[in-house]
Amino acid sequence: MSIARIISGTLLIIFAGAGAALGQVTIVSLGTVAGAAKTEVIVPVLLTPATTETKVGSISATIGFDGRTVTFLRAEKGFLLDGVNGKIQAQPKENNNPGKSSLDLEVATEGEPRKPLRGGLVLSLIFKINDDTPAGTVAPVRFEKVAAGTTDSPSKPIEPLTPAPGSIEVLAPESVPYVSCFFFTH
Repeated sequence: MSIARIISGTLLIIFAGAGAALGQVTIVSLGTVAGAAKTEVIVPVLLTPATTETKVGSISATIGFDGRTVTFLRAEKGFLLDGVNGKIQAQPKENNNPGKSSLDLEVATEGEPRKPLRGGLVLSLIFKINDDTPAGTVAPVRFEKVAAGTTDSPSKPIEPLTPAPGSIEVLAPESVPYVSCFFFTH
């Protein structure tokens, strides 16, 4: 079941990217990941510009998740942001309902001339799967709000913009591989 979810999530990202190019839609997506309770997982935030002429200069989002299942730890910028002088800010929002936790996310390029964000991995969101979360739990990670702007001054909204949700699946400890499966480990 968990392998099928990971494969289907990966295919969704791949086909969403292909659909963006065909349908002239910019896509901001969250990855689907899995891990055992008490471990950290990395949820990628991916950008697929509609065309090569689409100059995305910023992304602003509120991302919701179930705080009873996972805890947001930090955001780490992807290497693609270094080449475009990109900056990130990720701040958890205060909420009295842990089942509806969220964080505010800002990504923007700076400098003159301002360079656009490149398609691919923009940043990674690091979550800890809470200790008491049972195996088989799937925690949705979704965009509550998302907007993107151009590199123009003043910035113009990127439209159409489609958000794609992700998820964090909790695996039984015995089903977690000892070594990640990378192409160079085969």
